Amino acid sequence: PDWTSNGAVLQQVRHGPKDGRPGRLQHHIFGCDKAKGRYYYRFHKLIGKWNWRKYKERYIAPRALENRQRWIPTPHATYSMMRHSYSWYWRLPKAIAAATTPDEVLEAWIKFRHKHPKKTFHYFKVLKRLIDVGGSDPTDWRLKFITSRLHNIHRKILNLPRLAKYYAQLRVIDELEHMSNFLPKMLHKYSPQQLVLTAHSFGSARLQDKFIFAEVAKHVEPQLAAVSPSDLVRLAQAYAAVEVCHYTLLTRLSSQLQVRAQQSAEGQAPPWSCPTFSQLTEVAEAFARLKFQDYSYAELCAEQAAILLREGLPGPTPVALARLCSACAQLKIHEVRLYEVVLAHISGHWYDYPASALAEIGAAVAPVLPRDSEQIQQVYKLMLRTIAADRDMLTLQGVSFAARFMAELDHKGEFYPGFSEGLARRVMELRDETKEQYDIARVIEIFARRCPEERALFSTLCRHMHRHLAVFEPVDFVRTVRGLSLTEYRDDRVVYSLAKWAGKRAAEFSSYDWDSFITAVAVLKGKEGGALEERLRLMAPPMLIGGYVAASPTGLLPPQTPASTSAAAV
Repeated sequence: PDWTSNGAVLQQVRHGPKDGRPGRLQHHIFGCDKAKGRYYYRFHKLIGKWNWRKYKERYIAPRALENRQRWIPTPHATYSMMRHSYSWYWRLPKAIAAATTPDEVLEAWIKFRHKHPKKTFHYFKVLKRLIDVGGSDPTDWRLKFITSRLHNIHRKILNLPRLAKYYAQLRVIDELEHMSNFLPKMLHKYSPQQLVLTAHSFGSARLQDKFIFAEVAKHVEPQLAAVSPSDLVRLAQAYAAVEVCHYTLLTRLSSQLQVRAQQSAEGQAPPWSCPTFSQLTEVAEAFARLKFQDYSYAELCAEQAAILLREGLPGPTPVALARLCSACAQLKIHEVRLYEVVLAHISGHWYDYPASALAEIGAAVAPVLPRDSEQIQQVYKLMLRTIAADRDMLTLQGVSFAARFMAELDHKGEFYPGFSEGLARRVMELRDETKEQYDIARVIEIFARRCPEERALFSTLCRHMHRHLAVFEPVDFVRTVRGLSLTEYRDDRVVYSLAKWAGKRAAEFSSYDWDSFITAVAVLKGKEGGALEERLRLMAPPMLIGGYVAASPTGLLPPQTPASTSAAAV
């Protein structure tokens, strides 16, 4: 039709309802017209929108034949093009398998990042290969890209324990924590091995989720008989790593190991069900970290060690024996028979023991066995001589064990002359070690009584001390300041750091330990420590005197009982 008149374009006016809506529905909100048949009308888009007022028509209608043609996608892909579009199904796995470095693995994934839909096994393949080639930085944006896609499908993944293992090994802690929201409802469907793997993953990531560990214990307890010895060890180590002491599970785990050892002794144990001596000592070490005193289990380990050493059977390696002795010492289980057997074996096979194992055994045995026996003294001297000869093999943890061993023997003078100087030189050689943790408070106290004039040594120890302050216990604060007060080394930064961290933990101190700490700080600061000493005294923990809480130096308040608390509230 002719839309022009006298050379002017007529303006179309379309008045709709006065409710603010145009006359026709907007296609981008309500969709296009309903299709009639397989193909739909080609020109379905509205011409203009909103109001028709002041609208000038610039639309040129096409020819009638073209206007009535249906839209058909005429170009079809060839077989080669279709095959290439699906080739990522095998090119991505091949690229992941061929990668030998973390960068190659991540780049292989990023190359095909736009190909969808990816299945769960694709994500598992790339995470596993990333672990196989050495892991990756958890802050790498490419790894975050992969885990961000997994984040939305955590609720649909069936094998959550394996995914938890991958997250723990790659240190992707935030995604592991998010995944824990979907674990409890799935735990009843998992096998004992998967339950152990779940606990092991959270333990290796140091993620303390008490609810998850309680649920794992509830489901795995009835099935402990079906768990392999290595999985029993991993289960105990997982609970020890996060310091969740589930006494019921630990008791049953200990009973299960004792039953299996008894069955093995009687020749009735099923194949591959009896734990080795090394596995028994690893469980004992986990019990020691959890402060779980099990005398029957310690007696079992002692008997196993005695029998194996007496008959010359494989199993009790120097490292395993040192681990068992240290665990018994931490739990205050004085297995004198075990200690005597180990020392007798050392006297005849000292050349098989590394210096670190001898130091750990000596630190555990020396406080218990009497030092008056001439035979024991000869073994002690042999051990110290071996440690001194191989001191360049000691780590900082080994130095702390050796120092504690030396301190137990030096009550009546120097037991082995020159030993402390050798340990001090080893500490100076390891002054640039920045990650290893050890009993530095005890080391400072021991060296303060033997070489108080070594300023460089105590400067190095104070540098190491700063990374331990977050894990110090009250006795460690007291030992550190007491040792530094005996030396000639002074550093205000060390004193203020110790005071700051001790103030944060003031509620954990006993009144005696707090007074000892303040006294040693006053000696360190001298005349300038009056303000610091006064501030520490104001942070003193409350003391109980005759059942009363000392609220202030001038008065005593009766302890709050539920009745008095409710009355005070009223």
